[in-house]
Amino acid sequence: MQYDVAMKCISPEFSRDLVTLIFDRRLDLKPLPTAIPSTEHRADFLAKVTGDEDFIIHIEFQTRYDPDMPLRMVSYYGRILYEHRLPVYPVVVYISPENAGRDMESTYRSQILDKHVMTFDYAVIRVWELEPEKVFENGLYGLYPLTLLMKDADVERCIREIVDAVKYKHPDVDACTCAWIFAELKYPEEVIKAMTLGDLEKLMKESRFYKETLGKGRVEGRVEGKVEGKVEGREESIISALAARFGAVPDRLSRQIHRIRERNSSLLDDLLKLAVTTKDIGEFERKLGEMG
Repeated sequence: MQYDVAMKCISPEFSRDLVTLIFDRRLDLKPLPTAIPSTEHRADFLAKVTGDEDFIIHIEFQTRYDPDMPLRMVSYYGRILYEHRLPVYPVVVYISPENAGRDMESTYRSQILDKHVMTFDYAVIRVWELEPEKVFENGLYGLYPLTLLMKDADVERCIREIVDAVKYKHPDVDACTCAWIFAELKYPEEVIKAMTLGDLEKLMKESRFYKETLGKGRVEGRVEGKVEGKVEGREESIISALAARFGAVPDRLSRQIHRIRERNSSLLDDLLKLAVTTKDIGEFERKLGEMG
């Protein structure tokens, strides 16, 4: 899936900063080959942590809930332990907000009759419970592409932080494309379209991941076909974005948007951006009034 490919694209930087978030300090990591002996499966991320205590950090990324995850993780654990002969710290990262509210298993238990065979625990990180502010304050650039999926994410702030970080060469330009892809897991189509207006789109087109993995036709078709669509479609997108975020849109507001379209359709791009970043519908209406 495209999300799995995107996660692997940002995996090294993301995983390093995720380890910093987990242990609340930067650790010295040495990436290891992800091939695990006696299986065709590959781990998503493996690294040797060196310092006061040497151990292996193993991270798996999951878009969808998998009831077999405990079995998979204990299977990985045994093979990693056998290969590297060091303690293993296993982590599963769930990225899709659609999993919110579901219990995520973090333990594998085995018991035969009255004999306890083993209990295996692993850490579970739910991206939608992470706070973007903490990521930005600590400069955890590897996590930036996923901030749009985090708790109470401010779309405009997240995009600005991602674009600024890329411009200063903290994450590479692929982070913009990955952020756009991950946003599809949470936001309605109108919000995704608005994200491609401005600097984010320009940087995406410089991305090797954009060009080679997604394909020119797919992305440009979405950007040009949807974002550069008919004026009538823009008006509908603004109203749909407001409805998706705040519920029913008052008729007077719909009429006001329509009047602006008739007088000056060039303002519709700005209105679409405003619709997906405004704090509430009252703020949108006030700023709409200022536009005339």
